[in-house]
Amino acid sequence: MTGQSKPEILLVNDDGFESPFLVHLATALSQHSNVHVVAPASEQSGVSHSFLGFHGHELNRVPGDYPFEFYTLTGTPSDCTKFALTYLYSDLHIDCVFSGPNKGENSGVSSIYSGTVAGAREAALWGYPSLALSLCYDATEAMEKELLRFALEVVNQKLYEKIPAHAFWNVNFPDEHKSKFAGFKAAGQGVSMFTDHFDQKDGKFFLSGAKVPERFAVNSDDLLLSQGYATITPMTIDQTLHSGLVPVQQVVEKFFIR
Repeated sequence: MTGQSKPEILLVNDDGFESPFLVHLATALSQHSNVHVVAPASEQSGVSHSFLGFHGHELNRVPGDYPFEFYTLTGTPSDCTKFALTYLYSDLHIDCVFSGPNKGENSGVSSIYSGTVAGAREAALWGYPSLALSLCYDATEAMEKELLRFALEVVNQKLYEKIPAHAFWNVNFPDEHKSKFAGFKAAGQGVSMFTDHFDQKDGKFFLSGAKVPERFAVNSDDLLLSQGYATITPMTIDQTLHSGLVPVQQVVEKFFIR
């Protein structure tokens, strides 16, 4: 990249600033980019797209000799993205936003609950190319290296420019303990639900449950991930069911037109 300005990369996550995956990714990207990290001051898994900005944030620089700017924010992943893009780095041209890497998959319906995915979605709301990156919970060191290689390729080849406005990529890496790594595949979002149930202990109710592989749809991110593929699911912030507009209008005309 001699003679060219380095890309400006923003990195957020939901596991918090102490995540080793976060530091590993930021360090790797810093080889060829100007990296800016704004991570939650505490773990924020499962918070989806919630935000705490109206309650007030505290911003602190993380002490240490890092090859990147490193801040914590008292907020959610989407708070971190919003604060960084609209305030802290509003004078920079951020080229790409990465959210993660998360410890735990965020394929299928997990993406709806995920703070990691929300960190990328928030960037898409503002028109920035973004990617959510997640590793299966027991991912090997080799799989983390695949994730780092993927992220470096996205930046070095400017693949983020292929992400349309108001869209983002949800990328999940498989568990090599269950299936040998099979490469990358584009995949649609699965909709198989968890087997959620609650267990009572010490006067409290605790959620537990899992996905059922037998229910995974063909070519869904859930199924391909279970088969050893790293899945790339393009997502959009437009949640309109466009095929439902005509039926809804028919209901309106029949029941609600005065």
